[in-house]
Amino acid sequence: MYDLIHSLPVILAHLKELVEAIPNTDSCIPLTSQPLEMETKNRRQPKGTVIIGKGAATVKIYPFTRKNGYKQNNVCWHEGGRRRTRCFADFTEAELIAQQISVRLANKLATGREATHRDIEILQHCEELVRPFNTALVAVVEEWATARKAAPEVSLSDAVRFYLTNGPDRFPARTTTQVANEFIASLASRGVSAIYISSARSHLAKFTAKVNGKIAEVTVADINQFLTALKRLSPVSKNGIRRNIVTMFSFAKKQSYIHPDRKTAAELSEKFKEAETDIEIFTPAEMERILLAAHERILPFLAIGAFAGIRSAEIHRLEWQDIKWDRGHIEIAGKKAKTAARRLAIFPENLKAWLMPWREATGPIVPISDSAGALGDVAVKARIPGGWRQNALRHSFISYRVAETGDAARTSLEAGNSPKMIFRHYREIVDGDAAKAWFSIMPPDVWPPADWRLRFRRKR
Repeated sequence: MYDLIHSLPVILAHLKELVEAIPNTDSCIPLTSQPLEMETKNRRQPKGTVIIGKGAATVKIYPFTRKNGYKQNNVCWHEGGRRRTRCFADFTEAELIAQQISVRLANKLATGREATHRDIEILQHCEELVRPFNTALVAVVEEWATARKAAPEVSLSDAVRFYLTNGPDRFPARTTTQVANEFIASLASRGVSAIYISSARSHLAKFTAKVNGKIAEVTVADINQFLTALKRLSPVSKNGIRRNIVTMFSFAKKQSYIHPDRKTAAELSEKFKEAETDIEIFTPAEMERILLAAHERILPFLAIGAFAGIRSAEIHRLEWQDIKWDRGHIEIAGKKAKTAARRLAIFPENLKAWLMPWREATGPIVPISDSAGALGDVAVKARIPGGWRQNALRHSFISYRVAETGDAARTSLEAGNSPKMIFRHYREIVDGDAAKAWFSIMPPDVWPPADWRLRFRRKR
């Protein structure tokens, strides 16, 4: 079959050349006409000589038997000022070739490759193969040649099988907008925090507004171009949006909307280099001044962040019932945690002392909505150089906790982070004495202050 396919272009080219070079078909001898008149001349010709054509188009066939007993038929003609010869064992084959040569000479066509009986059989067989597709054989061969030129090392059949297995048509026609909506609905059904869902919805709305169409056809370049175009956002913010896109594409893979055995376009997209920033923490002396300067509505937030290391957003979701006084830990339920995974934070003795006035309280721990403004006011009142330090409560806890325990893995479990993230983004190097001083910060003997007005619902 391989030889058959490779012979076709040569055969077709020759036949096409024969047809196109005939200026007047009425005055020419067609290939499909009746065989030309053959003459057998005895005068001055070897016995059995067959002559085809006349004048310059004369072609002679000389049949004879070789010394070894085999028959041979020599086809002879004059062309380009030279005598030319071709030899055939079969007389019928020699006759077919001689007729084609005579027609070519009569029509003054250039030297070509005459078609043998085998060539004609191949041509007819190939025509039968393509007839069910109602396509011309020439078009089929041209398509095959184009494919081989584009991918010389890949057969056309292999390319078709690969496309059927990996092409976008094998996946459901889901757009990025449809998948984003399904993904958000999935998050809600799994009990993911409302804050995470809101953030993911916002990020993916921006993405689907710019990159719409079938999700199976989204390329790495599409995602990189979208992220790069977010000029006003920092690398940290761009990487945050990218993480949401990666998670959505992973969801699409599980739903069989994209290829299940390959990395998604989102996973292959580029991350943005985040500038390294100094990790800011509070000293034990600064933390003590902050706690003493705080009012009753913000102090629990400060104390829990400093001595339990709970994220600010998680503290806002906590209620007093989540503090297990008798068990010695603070429970962060999955629906309140950033990672949607339940964990237990430490509840050290000094934190118990600072929160003792609220032991019988129920309801939300943080009763105010604008904690950022309150933190800024407390920093000014406590005379903290440079004002309030972003994320310094959690950074301080992790830094002092690692120094106290010497166990980064344990601290990462308590803080709800990986050890890698702790060393990269949270931990400042402090010594054991500073860690001991941090977890020894206690409220004054008279606690709470007499001017505080504690208002909360009590346990029944």
